[in-house]
Amino acid sequence: MDLSRILALAGPGSERGWRTNLRWFRLILLIHMAARSYLTIPSGADAGFGERLLRWAIVLVALVGCIPGYGSWAARLAVFPLWATRVASVLLLVEIAITVPFTANHVFLEFLCLALLSVLDERDEREAELLLPAFRWLVGIFFFYTGLQKVLYGYYFDGQFLAYLAGTEDRFAAVLGLIIPADELARLQSYNDVLLRPGVFRPRIGAGPYHVDSVLFVVVSNGVYLFEMLAGILLLVRRTRVLAAVASIAFVVMIQLGARELTFGVLMVNLLLLFVPGGWVKRLLPAFLLFYLYLVAHKLDWVPMFSYSPA
Repeated sequence: MDLSRILALAGPGSERGWRTNLRWFRLILLIHMAARSYLTIPSGADAGFGERLLRWAIVLVALVGCIPGYGSWAARLAVFPLWATRVASVLLLVEIAITVPFTANHVFLEFLCLALLSVLDERDEREAELLLPAFRWLVGIFFFYTGLQKVLYGYYFDGQFLAYLAGTEDRFAAVLGLIIPADELARLQSYNDVLLRPGVFRPRIGAGPYHVDSVLFVVVSNGVYLFEMLAGILLLVRRTRVLAAVASIAFVVMIQLGARELTFGVLMVNLLLLFVPGGWVKRLLPAFLLFYLYLVAHKLDWVPMFSYSPA
């Protein structure tokens, strides 16, 4: 099977609004890059000047790309978002190079999104017809791979990983505590020794076992990787695409109740909206923009906020 047929499996068909989604996805990605890079600018004596400079460069380039090209008044400047995307992808590649092997999965996802938008212009009809299935294949593979990772590591089969998170981080305890018996959760938290930062603990050496006596908890733990792998497949099947996308959005929201990687959650939801008919990326853009602005305002200590992970 050649590449064109593979891409056609995730093609737009007769669905409406997909071009609008693509056009506005570039903008939300640039907004995401500006916000995420700003929120993760390191501070303190241990922060390297080079790393701070790199993050600030991504912020500025992404913001420049957000300004023109999305209204008739700026049609002549529509090339700016394209070049901003290209420069941001190079800068992000440098960030990946200096953070490997500790680079988070979602940073690679950001880079691949930027790379696709660097070589394909959604304003060109033929390139848009390549860009949409490329994004859909990327999301499908990403979902399947994250589930496969969990299978290969083996810590989800008996719930060890989720039990460890519930025991050592308050944000996960608040959510997983709904399906972990109170005495079991108290036992897991009793293993903690040192407070690393607010709400995050380091267990004492030799602590454990990180097992939970709850069938429901083990079922949920196994359900995580099963859903991710199944969704990765169903997102690429035309008949199940929309249902799988909606279910995956709900799944991402539920995961973020504990993980609270909020910027990644917004990016993932927008990628999944590329599977849904209608211009939902454009419709929801104001809400996502306000959300990013709120996170930035929190970093500036202008508004209160619960504990979350900006990475």
